[in-house]
Amino acid sequence: MLLITRFINCALGALFTWAAVALAQTPATGSISGRVQSEDGRTLHATVTLSFAKPRGFPSPPRRTSTDTNGAFTFTRLSAASYALCVQVSASEPAPANSPFVDNCVWPSGQAPITVSAGQQVAGVVVTAPQGAWLQIRADDPDHVLPQALPAKGPALLEPELQLILKGPDGLYRHARFASNDGAGRNYQVAIPLKTAVALKVASSVAEAFDQGGNQVKDTDQIGFQPATPTDLNPVKFTLHRKGQ
Repeated sequence: MLLITRFINCALGALFTWAAVALAQTPATGSISGRVQSEDGRTLHATVTLSFAKPRGFPSPPRRTSTDTNGAFTFTRLSAASYALCVQVSASEPAPANSPFVDNCVWPSGQAPITVSAGQQVAGVVVTAPQGAWLQIRADDPDHVLPQALPAKGPALLEPELQLILKGPDGLYRHARFASNDGAGRNYQVAIPLKTAVALKVASSVAEAFDQGGNQVKDTDQIGFQPATPTDLNPVKFTLHRKGQ
């Protein structure tokens, strides 16, 4: 009985080893090619990121490429799998002042995954870069509770003195980015998608935040937005006061 068990274990081990070798030797000859365009059909210069649409059970870092002058991109040497694409439009691309391109690597656009069979060349993929609205946030700081001296690139996203955190319908968190500061406070902004429920939270280790009506905004409060058009989104203003005062 012991010999039979050992034989079965050896046979199974050999089978799994053969399967792993066969999988490793499967040529990754598939490809995905296409172009990036705006909602009005204009070709765009962008960074395109390709990743597996589902977890693979092993490290699988995303691949990135830049579009050419015609907005075209290509990913080669792909194995058979389902892939997701997202785009980050170059800051040099013109867009209306109140309707920026949304980074859909941060805010997923819902584009369907692309399935590539072994050796398949998938061409003609069109990725449309969505346009959204600027959420402008002003933090008045009359007590000067925030650090006045800032690094050249502004404060870190996880600065404990003030964090402006946005939660999307997928449950993931993003941060509004520092834009500028002056002697009276700071300005932040973030491009958010239209017709999408977004909630803003304010967190600070040194200050209490109050809205324009003078009501305290606790770190458990969520301020909701769901703009249908860019003009539906008004600037948000907070006033910070030192905790304990």
